[in-house]
Amino acid sequence: MGVYSYHNEKVESIIEKDLSIIKSVILKEIKPISIILFGGFGKGEGIVEIKKDIITPLNDYDLYIITHKSYPDAYIEKLGVKCSQAIGKGGLDFVENPEETYDENKFFHVDLRVIPYKNLRKLMPTQRTFELKHGSKIIYGKDVRYLIPNVRVAVPEAIRILFNKMDHLLLSKDNHPRIKSIYISKSYTDLCSALLIFENRFTGTYSARNQVFQTLDFPKELRKKVEWANDFRKNPKIMDNLNEEWEEAKYWVGYAFKYIIVNYLNLKDDSWNNIAKTIYDKLPYIYFTPYLKKQYLFPLQYYLTLRYAMKCWSQKEYLIKPLFSWKDVGLKLAVPLLLYLYDHQAEASFYLKKITNNVNPLRERLLKLYGLYYLQKII
Repeated sequence: MGVYSYHNEKVESIIEKDLSIIKSVILKEIKPISIILFGGFGKGEGIVEIKKDIITPLNDYDLYIITHKSYPDAYIEKLGVKCSQAIGKGGLDFVENPEETYDENKFFHVDLRVIPYKNLRKLMPTQRTFELKHGSKIIYGKDVRYLIPNVRVAVPEAIRILFNKMDHLLLSKDNHPRIKSIYISKSYTDLCSALLIFENRFTGTYSARNQVFQTLDFPKELRKKVEWANDFRKNPKIMDNLNEEWEEAKYWVGYAFKYIIVNYLNLKDDSWNNIAKTIYDKLPYIYFTPYLKKQYLFPLQYYLTLRYAMKCWSQKEYLIKPLFSWKDVGLKLAVPLLLYLYDHQAEASFYLKKITNNVNPLRERLLKLYGLYYLQKII
């Protein structure tokens, strides 16, 4: 196992070269205190395809830049595109272009986020905070990770992870076999993360999570799938029987989601319709409390809805209905998303109409609107 991936020095040198170019682009525009490599490559478990001596990183490069001051999101996004293009990649995010066919170069991007140095001690109990401290690498400047608090990742993070997996599964269903294979494998590694967060057994790397997961009392078949998904990261081949594998991944993501939401909300009825209604009516009251200093401040989630509306308007998607409610529009969007994925299209349309009158074609509308929410760099 290398520094960035499971592979040999030749692979590692290509990743190192990419990171060197990215650092040089960043340093021309920003004077950072530190640059932290995050995500798969930050854990030392980045996915790389090796085919006929052609080496292709399949994980994006995710980096946090620690600075003395804040920078506008739009500026950092443009800088990320510039970094992507500097290493010969397209710089686009696949989630932002749900109707296009996946291409590993076009949709490979450098995801940059900035954290002001003064905010490091104040980071919230998120998966990202935990992994910044326990699953990352310093590639430039000072090691400031000691300032990041040791957090217990909040249960809503597990719910968010699985909402995102539902979106990614729907996005990949009829797309290129490569991205479909990748998203199937990520369904298992991420549902593993979600369940470990819920059980308070979360760790910093995929391999360590798999080791813990194998000791827990989940179905043997699911434990085998999580083991397989970790092996897939080492050798990401396109799967046989993709449609069947996709359906199975969908089932297990649903299993994990029901396991968490039923126990978290003490539900007696685990039907998708009851889960959807409970999420819509009750979850906004408690979902954000782990991130707030005072529990009665939960209506402040309206700020997220306002940000989302502005993001949509910039894309000529003029949503008005969400602005008449304090409840976070992201949770509202997740409801029709999960209903659609689990074959309740009429109910999905009903809930989407609470957000927008433009609900057809339903799949495309869900992917676009949820994708705009997913792409916000809130944390």
